[in-house]
Amino acid sequence: MLKDKALGFIKKQILDLNDFSYEVEEDDQFIHIVFTEALGKKIEKEFTFKLVNDTLYMHSISYGWKPVEKGVANKYFWIDLLTKD
Repeated sequence: MLKDKALGFIKKQILDLNDFSYEVEEDDQFIHIVFTEALGKKIEKEFTFKLVNDTLYMHSISYGWKPVEKGVANKYFWIDLLTKD
């Protein structure tokens, strides 16, 4: 269920966009998605996902844990993904 929700979130975000590459890694409690390309540019960004009471949370270095399926919380995904390190 966690993997389905995390990948569903990612696919919804990049639905009509090209030039994205990412790898999925799983462990017991988390899904890690590592982007190697975004909008045609080479990057290396990792996002970690977990479920809390059936709500999908995303962790980034910049913002910590944020629920990403409610309101405009997906902004944290985009800001972190497109921000240069």
